This record gives sequence, structure tokens and C-alpha cells, in this order.
Amino acid sequence: MNTTPIVIQGGRVIDPASAIDGDFDVLVLDGEIEAVERRGQLTAPDGADIVDARGLWVVPGLVDAHAHLRDPGFPEKETIASGLRAAAAGGFTAVAAMANTDPVNDSPEITRYMLERANEAHSARLIPVAAVTRNLAGAENVDYAAMAAAGARMFSDDGMPVDNEVVLVRAMDAARQLNLAISLHEEDRALSSGGALNEGAVARHLGVKGYSNDAESRRVRRDLALALGSGAPVHIAHVSTRDSLELIRHAKRQGARVTCEVTPHHFAADESAALRWGPNAKMNPPLRACDDVAAIRDAIADGAIDMIATDHAPHDPHSKHIDELAPYFDPARDAAKLPTDAAVSFCGAANGIVGLETALGLAMELVAKSLIGAPRLVEMMSLNPAALLRIEAGTLAAGSRADITLIDPNVKWLLEPARFLSKSRNTPFAGRAMTGRAIMTIVGGAIVYDRRRGVDGIEEAALTR
Repeated sequence: MNTTPIVIQGGRVIDPASAIDGDFDVLVLDGEIEAVERRGQLTAPDGADIVDARGLWVVPGLVDAHAHLRDPGFPEKETIASGLRAAAAGGFTAVAAMANTDPVNDSPEITRYMLERANEAHSARLIPVAAVTRNLAGAENVDYAAMAAAGARMFSDDGMPVDNEVVLVRAMDAARQLNLAISLHEEDRALSSGGALNEGAVARHLGVKGYSNDAESRRVRRDLALALGSGAPVHIAHVSTRDSLELIRHAKRQGARVTCEVTPHHFAADESAALRWGPNAKMNPPLRACDDVAAIRDAIADGAIDMIATDHAPHDPHSKHIDELAPYFDPARDAAKLPTDAAVSFCGAANGIVGLETALGLAMELVAKSLIGAPRLVEMMSLNPAALLRIEAGTLAAGSRADITLIDPNVKWLLEPARFLSKSRNTPFAGRAMTGRAIMTIVGGAIVYDRRRGVDGIEEAALTR
């Protein structure tokens, strides 16, 4: 990577970890933050790359604590290289890659493979997440110490709940000893089985089985009780219901070492999105009712939710059954009740949507609507996920690693999936008008994405304010 000194001039530097929010210049030298000084006080070294950041936010590199890069195993959906390029384009300097690959990341060999592919990409950093159980089967614990030694910085069977309490308690004990978090996919499969959408009006209208809120909250209740008993650091992934949030608030008050995340799709859309976007609005947990979305937004505002994570879940059209279902869905109008064969196809479509290139734009809506301020956004998308993953990131303090994101908070743009760097296009936000996006991404002192210069081989249209 390029190690040319960089001086970022004239931007609004926002670094909650250092209690900085104002007009500062930043000097990057040898991959580290050399200095952050009031505007005009820094002297640029000879040969430095001068970055004009007037009108931009300069923030610690965004960190995604939850993404699926599908590599090894599913190159038609994503590769580590394409996923990390998409991350950089979205402003992320580090991405936690979940373990549900093929083979599963339950051995040091797979962890090393992932890190090697990431090093070759010369883009955003990959942070390996190891499985909690062998092959995500929920029966046999992995060797947690060996996985941590290989580079894993969190454990998760995401996509699958850990049903066996004995297995989960063993995992929590190991996580406590290693001081690494366990991220839990909270789902009682006895209650969610066969569910394609939130249990409510939209599922009934389309004629598909619903997935109740209780399927999430009952498992959250159980696992928070286990977390309190173990003292382990536990992270609740993709919270989607009001009841789950209340349980998390209570556990925090009781002293549990618990954090939680919300995805942009769970605060920016509700169950009605499935009426127009069909399988591209199908995910697990499903988009919920308006009351749950309102509760999530309130919890973002009051701090009960610790971070925003993408749950980037790329899928090819075949996995989403697009060919079979496209005739029934139109972004311009609500779908009618599905014929029986189409309803069966819908229920069998893969869960999840892409998020690395949409998350920041959707999160910026929270700032535009004054639900949160810019420093809180940085906490939720950089500082707090970095702390969860136990990685050097989340700050611009002198001497820290130079992972930096430059954001234009005013640029207006339309979300065009055809321009994604991800290999997949599965999103219910196509055509959405956005304000604010990442302009430059710096990883370890190297510019890995620059929207204005076309770095990474991307030809960008002129940006308009």
C-alpha cells in the first residue's frame, strides 16, 4: 500500500474518543496519525498528498461488526476481494466477516485463508469472526483459544441460533477468559419455522407464513440470563423488536456485559417493503411492524442500541428466486396475494440484503432528521464496533492507526445497485434518494478508495450538491 504522507486539510474532524469536533487538519505519516491540529497549524512534509476536506467530515474509519463475505464457498454471491472493495466504497475501513462460509470458519486454517485473501485485496481490513460451534451445528464447541490465536476477534454462529444451553455456557466461559465477545443470532426456531416475513398484515396479505416477535425476544431473554450468570461479553445481533430492546435495557441495568446492534434496514424500512420489493425485502429477522421500527429509532436516540451494523448478506438472483417472483412485484405498486406456487417460492428464497454500500447513506438520514448528532453516528459506526471487536480503530488520536473516512454530509445521490462494487444487487432501497456518502477511505495510511479521483477503477459521475 501507498505510504506517502497525507495531510487532510479544512475538514470537520469528529472523534468522540478524543472529544474532538471542529475544524482541524490531520497529518498521516507511516500509516499512523501523526498529529491533529487546529486548521492551518500543520506543516505538510515534502511530497505529502494534500487532501482538501473543506465541507467534509473527517472521522475515524467506519467499522462494520457484522457482514457476510461468502468466501470461501459462494463466489457467485461475493468474494473477500469484492466485499472489501464494497466496504471501502461505503466508507468502512474494517469489516467483521461472519463464519457461515463453506467450509465454515471453525478452524485456524480457514481463518488464515480469509486473512490471506484480505491482504491480497489491499482494501478494507477483514476481521475474522469464528464459529461458536463446529459447522454451525450447535453441538460441539470450537477451540476458542486456537481461533483467537489465528486472528478471530469475535465468535458467532450467525444465521443459526445456539439452541443447546450447555454448549452456549461453555462458549461464554471461554469468551470471558479470552475477553472476546460472542455475537448471538436470537431465534427460537420452534416459533419461527417456516416464517418468511413478520407475523402481521403483510404476511397475511401475500399469503405466506409469519415470523413472530416472540421468536426473537424469548431467545434474547434466555441468553441475557446466561450472560448475567457467566459474566461473558455478549453481543445481540440485528435487534428487531421492541420487546428485545426492553430486555436488553433491563440486562444492562443489572450489570450484564451486553451490547447490541441494529441494521439500517431495520430502522429505515418496515414490513410493507416486501409488498413492492418481494424477496429483496426478505431477511432474518424480518422487517418488522411500524411500532417496532419506532422503538428501534427511539433506542438509537437514547443510547440503548450501541452500534449500527450492516448484516451485509449478498445473494445472487437464483438464490433469491428472482426469475420466479419478478412477475408478482413492482416497486411502483403493492403486490396482490401470491398464488400458491409463488408463495412457496417466496418462502424458499434466501434471506438477507446487501448493506456495505447503503448503510452510511441510510444512517445519515438519522442525522438529517435530528434523531442523533454526527458524534453519536461516529460512536455507533466506528468507536463502539471497534471496541466490540477488540481492534485498533475508532479514534484519530495521535499515534493511532490511520484508518480514516471522509464523508460529504451534503452530497445528494440516488442508490443505483448497478454501480455497487459488491457482486450482488439484492436491496429494497434501489432508487432511494440519499444525502451524504463516503468520499474517501484511508486504511493504514493508504488511500484505498477516492470517489473524486476514481481510485479503485471506478468512474464516478460528477457529484452535485
